[in-house]
Amino acid sequence: MGWNTSVLFRQDVTADEAVDDLAITDFSGELVGADQATSALKPDALYAAESDGWVQVWNPMMDVVMGWEPTDPANALVVFFSSVSSTYGFTLFTQGERTRHYVYADGVAVEDEGTPLPVEAEIALPSWGPDEDFLWSIITAVTGLRYDEQLQYRVYPV
Repeated sequence: MGWNTSVLFRQDVTADEAVDDLAITDFSGELVGADQATSALKPDALYAAESDGWVQVWNPMMDVVMGWEPTDPANALVVFFSSVSSTYGFTLFTQGERTRHYVYADGVAVEDEGTPLPVEAEIALPSWGPDEDFLWSIITAVTGLRYDEQLQYRVYPV
């Protein structure tokens, strides 16, 4: 699967609070499945769901969550997937401070700030370098979450 999207994971907030913090306030009343929320099938919306103490806000257009910065001592993870350009990355915030930022393009690190997470050394990389599986390993290590095709997401038009 070619992932081309971005996502914000926030700990200990509701879906409405996380989306409101992105200056989006109108819930459409619609719920969609993970396949739509994590893809560009309907890119002009944010998709938010709560799971195990974390909110995930998916942004297929990659125009809203990528610039998110905490305004409180939040634990958060911003991730983007761009398989079209073979560019992937993540930014980890711990208690409101940016503690890790890593971006790679065509298998080469182009931005590398902060101490690598222990999981980064444990992931077996394919010959072409980091990819979607690498990012999902980061997501799981930080949040404990895995892709859940049964999860329902609230739709917030942008």
